[in-house]
Amino acid sequence: MTNVATPTVLTRGDPASPPRHRRVATTLGGAVAVVGLALAFLTALGIDRLFAQRVGEGLALLALVVALRWASAEALDAWYSRLGARARQHWRGRVLAFFLVPRASASSPVQIADAIDTIVDEPRLAVVRASAQASILALVVVFVTGGWQALSLVVVLLAVAVPLYQRAGTRAAALDIEYRERRTRLGERQLELLTHAPELRGLGAVHYGAREIAALSASEHHVALRAIRTALGSSLVTEFLGGVSVGLVAMDVGFGLLNAHLSLLRALLCVLATSEFFSHVRRYGVEFHRREAIDAARERLVVPERLEVSTAEVLVSEAVVTLANPQPISLVLRRGDRVAVLGASGIGKTTLAHTWLGWRAAQAGQVRRTDEAIAYVSADTALIPGTLGENLRLGLDVADGVVLELLSALGLSSAHFDDVNFPVSADGEGFSSGERVRILIARALLHQPRLLILDDVAGLLDERARSAIADVLTHRD
Repeated sequence: MTNVATPTVLTRGDPASPPRHRRVATTLGGAVAVVGLALAFLTALGIDRLFAQRVGEGLALLALVVALRWASAEALDAWYSRLGARARQHWRGRVLAFFLVPRASASSPVQIADAIDTIVDEPRLAVVRASAQASILALVVVFVTGGWQALSLVVVLLAVAVPLYQRAGTRAAALDIEYRERRTRLGERQLELLTHAPELRGLGAVHYGAREIAALSASEHHVALRAIRTALGSSLVTEFLGGVSVGLVAMDVGFGLLNAHLSLLRALLCVLATSEFFSHVRRYGVEFHRREAIDAARERLVVPERLEVSTAEVLVSEAVVTLANPQPISLVLRRGDRVAVLGASGIGKTTLAHTWLGWRAAQAGQVRRTDEAIAYVSADTALIPGTLGENLRLGLDVADGVVLELLSALGLSSAHFDDVNFPVSADGEGFSSGERVRILIARALLHQPRLLILDDVAGLLDERARSAIADVLTHRD
């Protein structure tokens, strides 16, 4: 059963960001900061050895630093890739669930795909955040090696940098939202135009679709270029502040060296620790706007909670209000019940059916329905390119004789329906509207649905066809 009012977040405990991986990411972030400081110390020690004419030892230490930085970066990238691949596979395996349940605000396939690609970056952001927090240790090193003056320079410049990071992150987040909206609009419009390609081709209006796609694509590229310019500008500012901070600290410890208050090793370590600290802060500043994007992606990747239902009930509509009609509808369908929903055109019959099925979210009330197969046939229901048998079976193991017998019982007795290998196109070319509807009903009945909804198809059928369908349904439980 489906409760349309209370969503539950699927990310909880899922491979995208389970608690264990969050703990691992936090631990890795702290380790990255500590390893960075350790490598800064080894770098300072290597340079100090070179100035002391111990060239072999100094070069060995610097080579070790390069090797360790490369190995740690490769290990992190491998972890990101492995975890991201698992999360992407997990969410793509569940993608169908997002379109089979009602949601307060429907998400398009393009938006869901974008959310999946975004959520896989959550572990990376967690590592960057943790490393930025742990890099506070570098300030202790700066104080111990360079004194309060060096520490004051770093703290003051950090205070100046934080508002700039926030401003850059806000602008980047706004442009990211705009870019994703443009990209979603482009993807959705491409799908719509592809769906209607036969009609556009028939009307000679293919160029209309091409021009619209070109305009949307140009708009998307324009926003992307603005985002790139913003990112470059922000990077220049942050790099400038980081460079200034390192330069001022280097100047301060340089005076200490001249006055013999500091050793070369302490001075080098103070400068390198400052550089290490700002590198983590810059990295988090660049990634800061991703937090909003990841939160938005997590909100999209939700499905309503499943509830239990009585085995005797097929559909329960409890004071359901739809988008098309404010009148609450209460109904209990049990096995064997037959119900007709009547009303003038435009009153909301189709919207009510879609709400019962879970394709639309109820504005108020609650819908519960069976977990067994549910079939829905309307004038807009599509066929699938392939053979007649493939269209009807949809993977079921049903004998040809059973398929042909059902078609005959529904009054489909022309030459097209004597061969299950007869080709079928998506638009039902070669079949009348009444024949296409009966093919769809046959497909529904072959899957033995617990609930069958026929939405305004009687007008496409003559009296003989309606009688045949009624006879078939009468003999089914």
